[in-house]
Amino acid sequence: METIIIFAGVISVLTVALVQLIKKTTTVPDKLMPLVSLFVGLLVGAIALVVPEITADLSVGGHLLAGGISGLSASGLYDIATKTNRGFKDTEK
Repeated sequence: METIIIFAGVISVLTVALVQLIKKTTTVPDKLMPLVSLFVGLLVGAIALVVPEITADLSVGGHLLAGGISGLSASGLYDIATKTNRGFKDTEK
């Protein structure tokens, strides 16, 4: 399980970048972004299966689970960062 969490942390950087790219280039409603983020994470986890440089000793299910975790954390991490940043700007006034 520790390997899955570590692997999810590693691929979450790519997942966050891809989700932000989708957010900026498409007109996906904000309500659907967590679902889009989950699918992007699953896709990144699946692609990591065929890239020997970043693959870990995980099964297919382990890769997909790590991808799902990274996708869900990507949407949450971005929301936390933007809301915290807005909070800091509001208190500076």
